[in-house]
Amino acid sequence: MDSRFFNPRRRHLMLAGLSALGSSACASRDLRSFRGRDLDSLAAQQGICLAHLVTLKGAQPQAPRLLGTGCGETSHGRESREAAPPPLFQAASLTKPAVAYLALQLVREGRLDLDAPISRHLAQGYSRKPAAAGAEAELSAATLAHIPLRCLLNHSSGLPNWGSSWSTLRQDFEAGQRWQYSGEGYVLLQAVLSAATGQDFEALMQARVFEPLGMRDSRLRLSSADHELRARLVSGHGWRGGPVEPIEFKRANAAASLITSAPDHARLMAAWLREPELLALLLDRPVPVSPALNLSWGLGWGLEQTEAGPCFWQWGNNPGYRAFAMASVRSGDGFVMLSNSERGLALAAALGSAVLPQARGVWGFEKLD
Repeated sequence: MDSRFFNPRRRHLMLAGLSALGSSACASRDLRSFRGRDLDSLAAQQGICLAHLVTLKGAQPQAPRLLGTGCGETSHGRESREAAPPPLFQAASLTKPAVAYLALQLVREGRLDLDAPISRHLAQGYSRKPAAAGAEAELSAATLAHIPLRCLLNHSSGLPNWGSSWSTLRQDFEAGQRWQYSGEGYVLLQAVLSAATGQDFEALMQARVFEPLGMRDSRLRLSSADHELRARLVSGHGWRGGPVEPIEFKRANAAASLITSAPDHARLMAAWLREPELLALLLDRPVPVSPALNLSWGLGWGLEQTEAGPCFWQWGNNPGYRAFAMASVRSGDGFVMLSNSERGLALAAALGSAVLPQARGVWGFEKLD
């Protein structure tokens, strides 16, 4: 990742935080221990300032619910907050399913081919560094000729989660050999989507995902003109409860920069659940992740195979924020949880035991914290 996406003054956050996106750098709890817990008491016990939950029933989003201590606000303040427009959060890796939704739309339209090499769209190779005269691509066209689009979507490209901004990007193994979670793969996917359509990625997401789905609170970054949305973005809090300086995304990032509300992300999940062709693509040839936990990865989401059929899921981990979304393909039941606390996944585990009790393996997944 490079300074095109972040304020250089916050480089220390990139090194300390982005390297842990989707990882268990701070993991010290077994999420399975939170299953079955009362949400309100759990939020208080964990010191979670704010979490916003939306459940889905039969692919229909239900009324949202706010939880948390409010970090010192009065009861009057909480009542005012509940009546106000929904709070916004950094959704972190919950960005990826939104980007996958766009990619699979283009596949269905015949503009992208899942099994064709991405060199078809990036004939000059790919670089995530600022362009310079005579600069060589970090990934040559010859390398991209061996990376199918499918491998970016299901995290089998061989690319690392995040590479250093000053180093050359390299594959750890040949594409398709195995699963390895990769934010870099989704940033590369971002370049493919722009090249395939000839459109700016941020504008493309707005026109093809956010606007059609009614996701009015969602942006891939907040501009200086987004005063109202900035006012609704809640501050993040660390594992010990103190405030955390958030990553400031200066440009759209397909792996991690989504700012959204829980109702908006529930609209995205409902769109996935209501399109059988999209679900068929999601479930096509998943890559094994943890067979002992019945976990694999499909095109855009993690998968758990349960006795009631497959469930899709994704977690989010940015400094100061945790997020989780999960749904049953068969029933359409599910939930999304956004929080401004690094302890927030405890709520996801507790909520998941009530909404999707058949899904158990995911809560033992080593990368969740």
